[in-house]
Amino acid sequence: MMGAKIMTHTPRVAAPARPVVLVALVGLGAVATLGACNVNRVNRAALVPHMTPTLRSGAPMETPGEISLGASSLTHTTLGSSDDEAAVEVPGTQAEGAMRLRLGQHVAMGLLYAEGFDAGARAIKDGQPPVESGNTRGYGFTLSGMIPTGDPRWHVGVNSELLFWSVPYVEYSTCVQNCGGVNWTFVEEGRATVSQLAIGLVPTYSAGSWSVWGGLTFRNHPTIEQKGVEVGIDWEDEVEEGQFNTVLSAGADVELGGGFRAGVTLYQVVQGQPAKYGPSVAAMLTIPLGRRDTAPVAPPAAAPAAAPGWPAGPGAPTY
Repeated sequence: MMGAKIMTHTPRVAAPARPVVLVALVGLGAVATLGACNVNRVNRAALVPHMTPTLRSGAPMETPGEISLGASSLTHTTLGSSDDEAAVEVPGTQAEGAMRLRLGQHVAMGLLYAEGFDAGARAIKDGQPPVESGNTRGYGFTLSGMIPTGDPRWHVGVNSELLFWSVPYVEYSTCVQNCGGVNWTFVEEGRATVSQLAIGLVPTYSAGSWSVWGGLTFRNHPTIEQKGVEVGIDWEDEVEEGQFNTVLSAGADVELGGGFRAGVTLYQVVQGQPAKYGPSVAAMLTIPLGRRDTAPVAPPAAAPAAAPGWPAGPGAPTY
C-alpha cells in the first residue's frame, strides 16, 4: 500500500510589511547575540597534499607539446610531526598530470592536475580526529624555462607552479560556556580552497637517450591548527596555506622510443612544517605531442685511439 502525504492549507492574512521586517531583524539580532555568547572548544584536522618537488627536468622540449602522467608520491616511507599545533593527514599516493606547450625553444607553459588519495593517508600524530571527506585535489598552472649553458648537454631548469587545492577537513566544536544548559558538540565536515606556490631549480645533463638532474624546490605546505577556542560564530577559513618547505631531489629519465620518456625522481623534504617526511619516490611517463623538431643531444664522442708506433724519443724511427 502506497503512503499518502496529506497537505493542509491555511488562508493567509495580509499584514503590514513594516512589522514583519522589524520582527525579522529582531530575530536575526537575537540569533547573532546568542551565537556571539557561545564559547566553543574546537578540535580539527585536514587531509592536505603530500609535499613534492617540481618534477619536470631542465631538458628542452623536443616536440611542440607534451603530456606527463604519473605519481608525484608512490607511497609512504616514514611520516611524523614537525609542528605540535597542527593536525594533518598526508596521502601516501598522490597522482599528477600536466600538459605543456612550448613557447619558443626555452619556455613552456601548461596546466597541472594533482590528486592525493584518502586511501592510505596517514596522520602525522596520534589523537587527531580522522578526516573522511574524500581525496584532496588541486588544479593550476605551470611555467618552465630551460636555460642553456655553454655546453649543449647542460641546461638549468626553472619551474614555477601555482595550484589551488580543495582540501577536506573536519572540526569538532564543543560548547563549554553560555550553552543554554547543554554542553553540545557540533561536527563540521567540509572543504577549503587554499593556494600553493612552488619554485624549482633543476640543473640537467642530457646525452643521447638519457637525462639526469638534481633539484631544489621551495613549496608552501597547507596546514590546519588542531585545537583552539572560538567565541560566537566562526567565519574564518579553517585550512591555512602554511609555511614554505625545502625539498632536495635527484632523478633520471630515458627515452623508450617514439619520443616517450619514463623517469624516476627521489626526493627528501629537508626543512619545513607541519609534517616530517622520510625519503619519497615519484615516477612519471612523458608523452610527446606533435612531431619532433629538435634533435636530441648526442652523447660525447670518444677520444680517438692513439696510432700504433714507436714511443717518441731519440731512438724513434722517422718516416
